Amino acid sequence: MPLNFGYLGMGKQSAVNTPVAPTLFFRLQDLPSVRAVAQFAEFPAFDNYGTPNIVPAQRYGEAEVSVVVTPRAIGALLSALLGLPTTTGTAPNFIHSFTPKTSFSYWTVEAQDGIGIHRLVGGLASRLEFTHRADGYLTARATLVGVDRTTTGTAATPSYEDSPFPVGQATVSVAGSAITARVEEVSVVLDFPKSPFQSLSTVAAADVHPEGTGDVTANMTVVFDSTGDANRLSDYLAVTARAVALTWTRDANTEITISFQGILTEDPWARANNDTGMARARFAFKAVRSSGNLVTVTLKNGQSSY
Repeated sequence: MPLNFGYLGMGKQSAVNTPVAPTLFFRLQDLPSVRAVAQFAEFPAFDNYGTPNIVPAQRYGEAEVSVVVTPRAIGALLSALLGLPTTTGTAPNFIHSFTPKTSFSYWTVEAQDGIGIHRLVGGLASRLEFTHRADGYLTARATLVGVDRTTTGTAATPSYEDSPFPVGQATVSVAGSAITARVEEVSVVLDFPKSPFQSLSTVAAADVHPEGTGDVTANMTVVFDSTGDANRLSDYLAVTARAVALTWTRDANTEITISFQGILTEDPWARANNDTGMARARFAFKAVRSSGNLVTVTLKNGQSSY
């Protein structure tokens, strides 16, 4: 069972400044950071000593959390990062397709770290990094920003999903062909910046808006059973547009796939072990927008909506 440093709970808000009780829960993988941030500005007037007045301009909240990825709850973080999905299918196999949006629902993000309960109100995600190693569960590190940070004295009773995505279940395809290899390590970073904004004339919680350019990168190391298989890696990469897809599967109705059109950012690195005949290859991709979306995350689970 994964480590548990407390829980991360998320609840969808109907109003940006009104927190709600969490309904979807993750196990934390390390101690979370949920902090209040205040920005200040020089007021265009001077005091009796000729010093500019410094006044609060806005306040907002930030959070850094690392969680075990579970089939239902991960949709809340994806929604906070990319916007609400397009959902098809019926129970138990709902299919949620997340692509970058410009409008978002706000989320209450509540972290209980064994000491206190910390809330990020009106939260959106600006960065989500998926990491998977051959000896561990699929995890995600999220960077979130919200209109405010508060504390609450009553912890929720978390209801965890029974099974995260299991060890060693990642499938990689490049240029439409599956790579027959064991995934030793995968890291996929979805970076879609969000920033707080508030008029300098008021001291109030900031609103949060999309900002900047989306960026998706992937790094992976795979282990081939033979050096011959590793040498054929070039066959998968010898095309101009490389369709990259990474899939983690729990059962026939439960999986998550991150797919994009990518370019190699460096030449593949490969090293053979002459004793065993096995070989490792490492390569990195950067997503490009050719004709469709920059990235599509497809989530299959039993959750009807987000």
